[in-house]
Amino acid sequence: MIFSKIVVKQSFYKNMDSVIKWRLKMNIEKIKIAIDKIMDRAEAVKGRGEEATKQAMILPMIEALGYDIWNPLEVCPEYEADTAVKKSGQKEKVDFAILYGGEPKIFIEAKPLGEDLDGHHGQLKRYFMATPSVSLGILTNGSQYRFFTDTFEINIQDDKPFFISDFDAVDRGINVIARFHKDIFSGEAIRGFATELTYTDKMVKFLKHELDVRDGELSDEFVRWILASPEMYEGRVTANVIDRFKPIAKEALQKVVITIVRRSVAAIDEGVSSPSNEGTTLKPEQEPEPLIEATDESPQRRGIVTTEEELAAFEIVKKQFDNSALVHELIFDPVARKDVPIQICYKDTITYFNIYFNKPSWWNLRLSLDSKIKWVGMDVDPDVGAELTPSDFEILPPLSMSQFRIKIERVEDLNSLNQVIYASFEKTVEDRKNIKNIE
Repeated sequence: MIFSKIVVKQSFYKNMDSVIKWRLKMNIEKIKIAIDKIMDRAEAVKGRGEEATKQAMILPMIEALGYDIWNPLEVCPEYEADTAVKKSGQKEKVDFAILYGGEPKIFIEAKPLGEDLDGHHGQLKRYFMATPSVSLGILTNGSQYRFFTDTFEINIQDDKPFFISDFDAVDRGINVIARFHKDIFSGEAIRGFATELTYTDKMVKFLKHELDVRDGELSDEFVRWILASPEMYEGRVTANVIDRFKPIAKEALQKVVITIVRRSVAAIDEGVSSPSNEGTTLKPEQEPEPLIEATDESPQRRGIVTTEEELAAFEIVKKQFDNSALVHELIFDPVARKDVPIQICYKDTITYFNIYFNKPSWWNLRLSLDSKIKWVGMDVDPDVGAELTPSDFEILPPLSMSQFRIKIERVEDLNSLNQVIYASFEKTVEDRKNIKNIE
C-alpha cells in the first residue's frame, strides 16, 4: 500500500490552532449574535409571509451554522424529495436541503413567522422518509425550531421532536443548536444525541413521578416491580397485596432518598473543606469504585459525556479529511452491496471517543482525552504508524482497543499527526475494497 505524504509546516499550525479549543465557544457566540439580530427583525417580518421569513430569519440562521447559503451544492433551496409526489404528479419540494458530498443530510421546512408548527411535522416526515441519506429534519417558523431524527426506526422520522429551541425564551438552547454546526455535524452522532435526550427526558419524568411521593402514592407497577425482586415476596402479587405494601414501600423509598441525599451532601462538604482538594473533588480514598476497570492511562468515566475537547478533536480531524484526496472517494458498504460516499462521523463511548467512516466499526481514530495520559489510537499497521509519527511524539504500548497509540498533550497535537491520520483514512478505505473483492 502506498501512503500519500503530506508536508506539514508545524509552526504554521501552532499559530493557526492556538484557539482551536475555543472554536466551539466562538461558534456558540456567533449563533447567539445571529439569533439576537434575527429577533430584532421579527416585528418587520411578521405578517409578510413565508418568503420574508426565509430571507430575513431562516437563511441567516443557516449561515450562522457555517453553511454557504450562496452555494446550491451546499444549501439547496426547493429541493425535490425523491418519492414525495403531489396529486398533480409534481414532486414535492422541501424548502432547504443541506448537502454533504452531493447528498442531502438535513432538511429544513419553513413556515411563516408566527404560524403554529403543530400539525406540520407530517409534511417534513414525508420528505425525510423519501430520502434515506437525511438524518436531521428541522421544522421552523423563524423563531421556533423543532428538530427531528429517526431514533426508533432508521429513515422513519419520529413524530415528536427530540429538541425544541424557542428564540423568544430565556434559554434558547444554543449549546444544542451548536451541535448542528457544519464544522462538527455528524448524522450518526445527532441520532445518538437525540436518543439520549429523548429517553433521558422520559426516564426523568418517570422517576420523578415514581420517587417523589410526598403528596402522592407509588404506582401499582412500581410496587409490583419491588415485590418481584429476588427474595422480596414469595407469594402471589395480587391487587390486595399491592395495596397492603404501598405504604411500606413508600416509607422505605423515602428513607433511601434521605440516605442518598445526606451522603451526597456529606461528600460535597468533605470535598470543599479538605485543604488537599480543589472545589468539590473527593479524596482518592473516598472515590467510589469506577464502573469500568481503570488503569493509569484509561479514563474513570461514570457515563457518556461528550466534552468540548472531544468535539474540538473531531473538528480538527474532519477538516483534515475534508482537505484530503479522499473527500470525494467512495467506500464499499457490504449491506447495501455498493460503493457509497464517505461520511466522517463520531460516536462517544464510556471508554473512548470514536471517529469513523459511515459505521462505528469502520473506525479511524480512538481518543482518550480525559485519562491521566491523553492518547490517540489509529487503525494502522504499527510499523507504518511508527514511520509516519514525528520523532517528538511518544508511541505508547498497544491496548485491545487500539494496537497503535500515540501520547498527546492536547487536541491541537492532532495537526502534527496528519500523515499518520491520513494513513488511517486510507487503510479504512482499502479494507472496504478488500471486502468488496472477496464478495
